[in-house]
Amino acid sequence: MAVGILLSSLRGAVRPIGAVAATLALTVTLSGASLAQQPAAQKPNPATADNADCAKIPGGNAPLQRMARLQGGMSVRNLELTYFEMPLYALTPSDISYLRELWPQCGTFEADVADKIASKLSALISDAKGARQDSLDWISKVEADIAKLQPGDESIRKIHDLWQEMLNREFEMLQGDLQYLAKKLSEKRDALYAGQQQRQRTLVNPFDPGAPDTRDIKE
Repeated sequence: MAVGILLSSLRGAVRPIGAVAATLALTVTLSGASLAQQPAAQKPNPATADNADCAKIPGGNAPLQRMARLQGGMSVRNLELTYFEMPLYALTPSDISYLRELWPQCGTFEADVADKIASKLSALISDAKGARQDSLDWISKVEADIAKLQPGDESIRKIHDLWQEMLNREFEMLQGDLQYLAKKLSEKRDALYAGQQQRQRTLVNPFDPGAPDTRDIKE
């Protein structure tokens, strides 16, 4: 009798435990379903101010807003100013088109202002590059001309004239262009002076007593 009562008690205990297990399993299942239905974390849109290239603005010392108000062109020397971590002479039409789209995204300029500045910047750079190319062509011509110069006063005067012309064109070329040509002219000037001195030394014999003194027969 006692054994029967014990078995009956155990059977009664098993049913609640099974019910608890089933309840826990259902809870876990529902919890998993609830987590699965939550939306995934949104990624930043690359076409917004989160664009990493926004950190590169201005990235230099070029005063774009002042440049956009220029009535004429700009000095070639201004091509050495920098923007977007590049000198202006290195900005390509593709770079400027990209900046046109990037400025509104980064909050730098409104879309209509960005369009005007990009157009003006493109024109200024194009004109200045054209002026610089004229100077580069002139530098090439100068190099060819001075290569033909021979020692003599006329050649030295030619070098000095070219030096002055270079200074007159100073702002039509980059600083590096000016330094390059100045070095070429200085080297040629020194070579001409050295050649002229060598030529004089070879023409004058140190042992030559010179022309004999001539006297009038009446003396």
